[in-house]
Amino acid sequence: PLPRELDGALQSILDRAAKCIDEEIPTVSSTLFGTDSIADLIARKDQLQYSSREPAVNIYTAGGEFLAHKDAQSLTVLIPLSSPTTSTKGGLLRKGHFTGGGTAFWHQDARGHRVEDPTTILIPEEGTAMLFGGCVTHAGVAVESGCRVVFVASFSLKGCLEAERERVEQRDIYGDSM
Repeated sequence: PLPRELDGALQSILDRAAKCIDEEIPTVSSTLFGTDSIADLIARKDQLQYSSREPAVNIYTAGGEFLAHKDAQSLTVLIPLSSPTTSTKGGLLRKGHFTGGGTAFWHQDARGHRVEDPTTILIPEEGTAMLFGGCVTHAGVAVESGCRVVFVASFSLKGCLEAERERVEQRDIYGDSM
């Protein structure tokens, strides 16, 4: 178990993200969970099943990455807690916390991450939530320098996890179509 203050901080991040999702994209909750509010589900702690050791904060330093995978949950909330170094329109660098990094995604019809490059790589500013389902192949791209920090929580309604895993298991161990 995590120290109480760290667990509370992670819960606070998830609570804020859930409220934003409910306000900005209210159909997410009804479509995925058959309810009006993700925030209400999260508040009732016994309603959701999280991936092992989540919610969590992942820290990547130079060379750090997370290999391509699927979360096998109904929803993943991934929020960068550090900003990338980026170029401005004038060619100047805006200093961030890291270079490289980001989250790579593969199209659902891709032949697989071992065969094809990712369809897209997102490197959003800190505080920008990324939401995606458990059947989406994704990876943490290697950080070149600095430190990339991300919050992650992947979850499903309790009792629905097996159905989600079966959908994911229709692919090989690398997440590729069989």
